[in-house]
Amino acid sequence: MSFRGLPGLHVALCAAALAVALPAAAQDSGAGLGGPDGVPLLSAAETRVVSSVGLRTTGSTGDAARDASILAEARRRLGLRPGDRLTQSALDTAQLRLGALAGVASVETRLDAIANEPSHAQVEVTLSLAPADAFEGPTGMLAGGGRAAFPILWQDQNSLLRFHLNGGIGIYSDGNAWFGRPEVFTLGNPLVEDPATGAQTGSRASWAEAFVEFGLSGVTQLGDSNFALYGATTAIAPLAVGQDIFRGDTRSSIDVEKAYAGLLWGTDDRRRSVNLSFGRQNFTLNDGFLVSQFGSQWNAGPRPAVYLAPRTAHDFAAIGTVKYDDWTATAFYLDPNEYEPLESDTVLAGGNLRYAFTDRFWVDASLIRVLESKTRYAAPGGAVGTREGLTTLAAHLRWADPEVAPGVWVEGEIAHQRHDDFDMDAWGGYASFGYIARDLPWSPSLSYRYAARSGDDPDTATYERFDPLYAGGLSEWLEGVSISKALNPANRATHRLRLNLAPDPRLNLTFDWHLHRALELNNLGANPALATLSSHDLGQEFSFTARYALSENIFLLGIASVGRPGRAIRDATPGPDEPWTTLQTHLFWTF
Repeated sequence: MSFRGLPGLHVALCAAALAVALPAAAQDSGAGLGGPDGVPLLSAAETRVVSSVGLRTTGSTGDAARDASILAEARRRLGLRPGDRLTQSALDTAQLRLGALAGVASVETRLDAIANEPSHAQVEVTLSLAPADAFEGPTGMLAGGGRAAFPILWQDQNSLLRFHLNGGIGIYSDGNAWFGRPEVFTLGNPLVEDPATGAQTGSRASWAEAFVEFGLSGVTQLGDSNFALYGATTAIAPLAVGQDIFRGDTRSSIDVEKAYAGLLWGTDDRRRSVNLSFGRQNFTLNDGFLVSQFGSQWNAGPRPAVYLAPRTAHDFAAIGTVKYDDWTATAFYLDPNEYEPLESDTVLAGGNLRYAFTDRFWVDASLIRVLESKTRYAAPGGAVGTREGLTTLAAHLRWADPEVAPGVWVEGEIAHQRHDDFDMDAWGGYASFGYIARDLPWSPSLSYRYAARSGDDPDTATYERFDPLYAGGLSEWLEGVSISKALNPANRATHRLRLNLAPDPRLNLTFDWHLHRALELNNLGANPALATLSSHDLGQEFSFTARYALSENIFLLGIASVGRPGRAIRDATPGPDEPWTTLQTHLFWTF
């Protein structure tokens, strides 16, 4: 399997909980951290939603009619359609099913970037046809294929075993981190080396990070049935050297990252299927507005690699997906991967029901319940209760029909929250639309998004501050590379304008502008320095991101950004508040 293309990747922190001085149990949002969102790496494939599926053939069996018949049968068997959540098991199972067709010599699957839409990916499948009908035996390194077969260890008509070797290196330099006032924004933060004094970043913090993830994944068909077993186990070893935005000691670790197993069943045409999986695995709901595998991770403090943020697996996740023609139902149970000394013991359960009117237009609804949590909600009169008992209802849609309006896409979501134990009425949501001119040089695209999560009005008895849960996705829901590290997603309205250019098939350029406004001056539950605001003006940020694919397996990423504090931030801290700048260079690889 090969991968190319780079959608937006902002490898940085996702939630402002890292900036606060209170322990996790006192926060109203998870401490979601970053990760390699936007790059269609093997390790990050499950952050993507399928945007389109392409299937083509090369070579020939020597019979044109038979070639056409193989292609038609492959389309029927593929089992992927727009709107589906990408999983490694789905990709590997599709590769097995298509590779078993008589006349198919090999199968190559590629994920391509979607300009301006880093949460989506195009799936391109290429079948190499050959005259031979008979199965020629297993392939892979263990079958005598040598290094040329890497990373496939074994593949026959019923099984595929793959070795994973993914990683990244990043060099970072942040100017005026925390707007030049780290002692204000990180005082008491348990993630810094000395919470009593706060982070010691000075006028510039420079450091390096690296990680490698290695392990195995595989899938095997059970006899001649339509059942398949799959699973994966990987370990992750990150390293950090230098002064980052929290601490300056050298840190390294090695831990289990993924460890899961699953069972997949589907009809021959895959119009109906059941997929069940359990263990340490990834999960993102839609584009990550409510639940993201990046938003549910801690990658900071004693855990090295705060900007690479390589940890993406939940401590435990049980996921079940049932597809019935145009309907898809997904149920999930999630125990996020929190930093143990600050563990909030939050457990989520929920479901999502989606209906696809066409391959380009679908709607879905979600229900999410917090079954357990010690996280407390703060109000001027004191804590109103914990997150346990929170219910979130959400509706989401996406439309993009090239036959009706070529290049145009529209997406939006609205969510309402209530609580079992106290009066709560909170709202969140977003609306976005964009256009890509595919026929123009560099395929320019422009999009606008408005996103908002309500704040708490202290003059009412109702609690109205929206709980972001485990929002994340970085390019999508970081909403500012630097400034969002100091801001909580709740009680905030954000305008985003994005321009994307593709001068070359391997080069992608993105320009982002974010403007942030507070909805209420009461901001309890955010960074303690910003608990009470003097203004609705939070600030703005200008970012430039360049992505370049050196090969199908090696990617370069560069980020330059400047976050300008608004009046609310300037008034909250004594002395001058400087713009927070960041320069980042990354190298990623996947095998």
